[in-house]
Amino acid sequence: MFFIFSFSQKKKKKTKDALAELRSYSYNDGEIKKDFKPIPLQKRIARFPFGKASKIKIISYNLYLKKARAYEPAPPPPKTKLDSVNLEKYYENLKNTEPVELGDVINNTDNEGLQESKMLTLNEISELTHILYNTCNKYYISLISQSGCFFPRNAILFYDENDKVFAYYDICFECEGIESSPKGMLEPIETCEFLYPDLEKFFKSKGLTTQYMPKK
Repeated sequence: MFFIFSFSQKKKKKTKDALAELRSYSYNDGEIKKDFKPIPLQKRIARFPFGKASKIKIISYNLYLKKARAYEPAPPPPKTKLDSVNLEKYYENLKNTEPVELGDVINNTDNEGLQESKMLTLNEISELTHILYNTCNKYYISLISQSGCFFPRNAILFYDENDKVFAYYDICFECEGIESSPKGMLEPIETCEFLYPDLEKFFKSKGLTTQYMPKK
């Protein structure tokens, strides 16, 4: 009789332990990991492309263009001198509504298409790598979604010792999307929704614009 009681108690304890272990592995998306340990600076800056870069620059472009330009009917034929001026401005604006490609910005030696830029210091690079590599990894995330639109206005450029861009991140904060060249510089989990607010704050803190800005 004593033996049976002892056995049942042991079995009950094992069941409790199993439930406790199961609960320890359950989590909600977006919950911070209890065992999260940030990647140290030395490992962050050793990772490609940071480990190869001689300098790193953040930039803004396409700031005066909307993501999608709504159709606007052309003004009526000019009847006065003012009408002629307005019509000329209308067609001039049409020429300037095509988005600039990042590749063109990089390759233009006269900086055509580049609107804002900031060369990063070592402390700023440390701050940037912390955002890129330690933001999403501290959360439990089971699903990564991305908006269908992609209209980048900002980028991170990586230069080699010959002052040539060998890699970049192209970023759209409005759509929360990031693309890289070469591809795959960030793991999919590292581009979660929590990345963009912190990364956008970083750009803004360095004096760069991240959203559409109408011309004055």
